[in-house]
Amino acid sequence: MKAAARDIVSVKLELTPENGYVPESLFDTRGDVSFVLGWGNYLPGLHDLVTGMSQGSTVENVSIDGGWGERNENMIIEVPKTNFKKIKSIDSIQEGSVLNLKGDGKVQVLVVKVTEDTIVVDANPPLAGSSYSCSLTVTGVCRFPSSKLQYHQPSKEIVEESPLEVATWAMGCFWGGELAFMRVPGVVGTRVGYTQGLKKDPTYEEVCQGDTKHREAIMVVYDPRVVTYEELLKTFLERLRITVAQYKINLFEDEDESNQYQHGIYYHNDEQKVLAQDAIAINNNAFNVELKQATVFYDAEEYHQQYLLKGGQSARKGAKETIRCYG
Repeated sequence: MKAAARDIVSVKLELTPENGYVPESLFDTRGDVSFVLGWGNYLPGLHDLVTGMSQGSTVENVSIDGGWGERNENMIIEVPKTNFKKIKSIDSIQEGSVLNLKGDGKVQVLVVKVTEDTIVVDANPPLAGSSYSCSLTVTGVCRFPSSKLQYHQPSKEIVEESPLEVATWAMGCFWGGELAFMRVPGVVGTRVGYTQGLKKDPTYEEVCQGDTKHREAIMVVYDPRVVTYEELLKTFLERLRITVAQYKINLFEDEDESNQYQHGIYYHNDEQKVLAQDAIAINNNAFNVELKQATVFYDAEEYHQQYLLKGGQSARKGAKETIRCYG
């Protein structure tokens, strides 16, 4: 069985920084890791590398991109000094200086050369061109648990294609909730999206308007041999304790109001339902969590996927750093 898109791939991994690239990584770089092929996390180069490999396949010391892309020579620009009108002390700019391309400091460029009339700047990301030496052994490949995506009654007559399980949660803004689950050992994949609404394939803008009734939600694919549903419930409730003040729920809201930030647990089988009922009953459901069967889950736009990891927050298993969410 060769690994293809949406398969769950397990590898024994070792990533070693190359060319002096040594920042603290935002993902696990060694040991046993599992991920949904094509769903992000870890490195795009790692997903490309294992595609088509099968259990027992091994590679050693293969160089893969560090996640910042290759250096682009077209982003090294020679600019006349006359263009730097707002800089009063133009003569103080030296090689190695860092300049703000905009006044708000969002884009910075590195000065790489200064001549009598021009300044040469490099607008590449500082880590562009960085790479890892990758060695790995594929320890397992299994199919995605497609039959478990919505609520179902398990049948002894049906042989499931995967030992993995699926859970769906709504926790307000889906960015922070997704990162919290990504950090849990045993979680092999996450997606953010929309569920429990009225419209097929809603856009983020439509969900924000409120007419579709969708909740911002997180789908979690997990290995029950490593992490239990009860443990995932603890992560869910802990995240709500931290963020509940951000989402003031009106208990008397009209049916026409938006459900975008409604808290919810959407169970995929009856066992999850019973466990979720017990969990939210504590403190008389203080977080106003709705409990419903899992229905169709629509992926959010790609820029929403693993948004906080892309923004520089750690998704390493067991990470405890405070999650900073803008929602």
